[in-house]
Amino acid sequence: MPEPALGYAAAFLVEHRVQLTLTRGRATKLGDYRHPWQGKGHRITVNQTLNKYAFVVTLIHEFAHLLVWEQHKNKVKPHGDEWKKVFVTLMQPLLQPSIFPGALLPVLLNYLASPKASSCSDPDLLRSLSAYDARPAHLKLLEELPEGAVFANRQNRIFKKQEKRRTRYLCTELASGKQYLIHHLAEVRVSPHSAQ
Repeated sequence: MPEPALGYAAAFLVEHRVQLTLTRGRATKLGDYRHPWQGKGHRITVNQTLNKYAFVVTLIHEFAHLLVWEQHKNKVKPHGDEWKKVFVTLMQPLLQPSIFPGALLPVLLNYLASPKASSCSDPDLLRSLSAYDARPAHLKLLEELPEGAVFANRQNRIFKKQEKRRTRYLCTELASGKQYLIHHLAEVRVSPHSAQ
């Protein structure tokens, strides 16, 4: 995480006695919060594969869940108005150029006007955060490929990209002929046999 944010995060972890665990990259979630239960205190997990800016946003997202749980227990929606207000409040001290690059700050401010359940739910924020990923040269975002391109997903299934439908592309799996909607910001491996 950016060094100027370390003290802020460490103070929160100590004050609330949080067990923070860095996990391998999970495809289904970036972070997770578990409230105290059966003698265990607050527990937060964050994917260690995130870049430092995505890590900060995810960690603060989970901090907000902790504070909402302390105030309301399970009586409010996980990403309702209470969570949004707490998340925005926790992010405010971090919105500075010493923590986030200048190009990312306006995107974060726009996202914080009405935060969604996940930073992945906001395509502009996800795209901006992923620009700082250490992505190998053989990986591309699906939206970067031309229509008709052939690509492989993480499970090595081969697809052909077709038209866009809102935030996903219709793609045909070549082996089965089945069609799937794949998120436009999915990381894919370009096939050398890509047809245009």
